[in-house]
Amino acid sequence: FQHLIDGVIKLLALDFDMTICSIHTRGTFMGTDEDLTSLLHKEMVDLIAAAEPHLQVAVTTFSRQTQLIGRVIRQIAPTTLVRGDFHCPTENTRIVREGKQTHIHSVIEELAQRGVRVGVEEVLLVDDQASNVYHAVDNGSYGLIFKSVSCLSALDSPLPSPKPTTLTCVCHGNQ
Repeated sequence: FQHLIDGVIKLLALDFDMTICSIHTRGTFMGTDEDLTSLLHKEMVDLIAAAEPHLQVAVTTFSRQTQLIGRVIRQIAPTTLVRGDFHCPTENTRIVREGKQTHIHSVIEELAQRGVRVGVEEVLLVDDQASNVYHAVDNGSYGLIFKSVSCLSALDSPLPSPKPTTLTCVCHGNQ
């Protein structure tokens, strides 16, 4: 993880369902904040808490439940931005982006308004959907396909440079 802090990454963009959270909520989670919190991967909670003092952190999700997700995530990291299916304001709404690119660009725009400059080449997207990661890489960001918490070990190595790429992860068994 130290390589992220010392390296080129300024924005850690994390998918929610099946990445931060151990289940797919399908945007219809009926439990309480505490119920949802109990379903978060401990390793992802630790990553978010450790990253927030050093990096910008955002949740990028297709869920419609951004308020619920925001409440849960902000218990861990109060400044984390949440972008969901229906919360992606962008200055140029005519731009259609594949995968999570609209989410990422929305976060970059908000950070710029706050005086924080982040380029797409300084973003790492962690997502269980390979297509979202490939779109991020095609657009100049780094990506990690999340298959299990063991994949987070890929963040222990320096990022390849100078070109952003998809980080590989070898997962064993039912991890």
